Amino acid sequence: MPQRFDPTWADAMDAIFPFPPRTKRGMKRQGISPAFYIRAMRRWLAGPASAAEPRLIHRDQDLAVAWVPGTSTRLVLVFFSINRKPLHPDRLEFQAAASDNGRNHVLVINDRERSWYSMPGQRDRIVRVVRQFMARHGIETVWSIGTSMGGHGAILFSGVLPISNVVAFVPQVLMTRAVTDRLVWNAHRPRLRSGVEQDLTPIMAAADCSFNIVTGDKHHDDPIHLAHIRKQLPDAGNVRIVVVPGQKHNVCNWLETQGKLADLIAALWAGDRLALDRCSKALRTPLDLTLA
Repeated sequence: MPQRFDPTWADAMDAIFPFPPRTKRGMKRQGISPAFYIRAMRRWLAGPASAAEPRLIHRDQDLAVAWVPGTSTRLVLVFFSINRKPLHPDRLEFQAAASDNGRNHVLVINDRERSWYSMPGQRDRIVRVVRQFMARHGIETVWSIGTSMGGHGAILFSGVLPISNVVAFVPQVLMTRAVTDRLVWNAHRPRLRSGVEQDLTPIMAAADCSFNIVTGDKHHDDPIHLAHIRKQLPDAGNVRIVVVPGQKHNVCNWLETQGKLADLIAALWAGDRLALDRCSKALRTPLDLTLA
């Protein structure tokens, strides 16, 4: 019998007694908004979901995957950042830009433990869920996007999934002890497991994929990752770098407040340099497109 992707009544009832929130040095895992389960119960009672309604299609101790239906054969993978808000159907990161007015299927992938995808077996489960989805929906093209930890994931999974285009905002490319032992990582270090990918540049060098990196230049970590990419991949024709001058780790918020986040993402995915230039000129501070 084929696997059902819509949440069932049993899934909805499971929300009443969810997995207990584990704590690690006072930190809780990312939750899942009850709104997903309320909608699941309403669908069970009233019938199928509307075409554009996000559905929770996978949930376990450290992973949740939500699906925003589309109409084309393109799938966009959105890797959730280390946002403390629960995964909520009306607050999915990059949903509008990734969906492109309902054309693309979107899977929002949430590492609930904020482990940078290092929980035992988690990567295999993500790959299995995505490949099952691709087979079921006839997916021909896969893109990925994310910011911070999500940017790390958007690059990481290009090594194990047929991703052809990546947009990664302020990603952690280098996760060696020299980086994560620094004081600024004290709050996040307990979440990392031994399986964390310490260097993404070999994946970027080997993958048949276009990588678009957007980063600020004033954060305590982002210049480290940018310098590492430039050192390890100095002549990589598949890597484009956009620097947002004067910004720290919140480049997405800075772009969104000016109404240009979606335009920038569309220009990067399309590889449209003219559109990228127009977007840059419309911002309060133009982008540094030297490496783009």
